[in-house]
Amino acid sequence: MTKLRAATVCENALCSFAKEIGLGEHLELGKGEIVSGGRERPSILADAFEALIAAIYLDGGIEKAREFVLRFIEKSVKKAKAYKDYKTTLQEIIQRNPEECVEYVLVDESGPDHDKRFEVEVHINSNIVGRGIGRSKKLAEQDAARQALELMGI
Repeated sequence: MTKLRAATVCENALCSFAKEIGLGEHLELGKGEIVSGGRERPSILADAFEALIAAIYLDGGIEKAREFVLRFIEKSVKKAKAYKDYKTTLQEIIQRNPEECVEYVLVDESGPDHDKRFEVEVHINSNIVGRGIGRSKKLAEQDAARQALELMGI
């Protein structure tokens, strides 16, 4: 259930909900955000979707907010079942061997604040077993874990 909940309310899910209703087209953004693609940025769309839920709740109450959210949950649950959480999978494998330790190390951060790129290495007992790149540390860690699992043949 924890994995299902996490996949349903994660940034990717909220971003896809926002895209489904065209929320990005209705956002008031500064010139810099517009030029840099802010209307499509996952973090902005996810935050805007959360704000929309809050506005519906404040305006119409919990039942209206629940009705709105439930429209998206069924699809999200189906997608969540297909979602692969590489970090959790890697952690579960490593925990089978108590002497092994997994650590994620940020090795590079580049780009302007509105368009960051993070590079993360995943270490098992200080050996580099994967390297990932993403627009957030979390995404870079997922990519690194995915590479580590591929290296392990999983």
